Amino acid sequence: MRYLCVDIGATNVLIGILGNGFEEIREENTVNFLNNIEKELKDLIYKVDAERALVAAAGPLDKKEGSIYPPNLPQHKINISKPFENFFDQVDLINDCNAAALGEYTYGKTSSENLLYITLSSGIGAGLIADGSLIQGETNNFAEVGHMKIADEGKCGCGGTGHWEALCSGKNIPKLAERKLDKKFESSEKFFEEFRDGNERLNVVLEKIIEYNATAISNLINIYDPGHISIGGSMGLKQFDLLIEKSKKRIKEKTIYSMPTIQKSDLGEEVVLHGLRALSDRNYISI
Repeated sequence: MRYLCVDIGATNVLIGILGNGFEEIREENTVNFLNNIEKELKDLIYKVDAERALVAAAGPLDKKEGSIYPPNLPQHKINISKPFENFFDQVDLINDCNAAALGEYTYGKTSSENLLYITLSSGIGAGLIADGSLIQGETNNFAEVGHMKIADEGKCGCGGTGHWEALCSGKNIPKLAERKLDKKFESSEKFFEEFRDGNERLNVVLEKIIEYNATAISNLINIYDPGHISIGGSMGLKQFDLLIEKSKKRIKEKTIYSMPTIQKSDLGEEVVLHGLRALSDRNYISI
């Protein structure tokens, strides 16, 4: 069998053709893909069997309806299942961080049965393997940890204040920097680029990010007691040394249990696709 695996992120979509391993992986812009789903699928259907497609999407999602709430489109909600069901007999929909946790657990190097996956990207989210089982929650949206309140500053896209995502996500780090320095940054990438070029004024901002990350991650350790934490997402992978390595000492100080191992995802940017690969071999309810 050759399955279609689609990872719909906030910025980009990764498309994988799964046979004996991934035979092909390609990247597309999320907005373009979601605005032209049927055309995209027509171009792909000849490469795969029409029996099954596996789709992961950045949360939140409504699995019963087969709908997602894409952060980068003006539409409040998109029914993702209908266009896929025009081409496939079965469509499986899963939260992207849940898929990532499953991928890391199944194909990563860790042997821990209690694994927490955290994505630091345009947004912040997590997935959890507890005693060898994937936790998805009542609405299949576990775990929107980016909306954990850790401070009294920073307006979140959900309307809340002080959420982890409002302070430390790729989308909101430029806003944090502007509040602290009265200086605008085009993107978080530009902020980190300037920091690495030696702009010492940015230390005060990075110090706040490190402290916020330490607070949030130690909270998760104290709640879930993982044996291993895997960090993914474009920002988490590229800035791991600044965002996580510099936070580890403070995380340990705030943690009431033994400190878990914390490492970059073994599967990098393809971790969600590998979660869909693992999902293809497991008996999950399809939409």
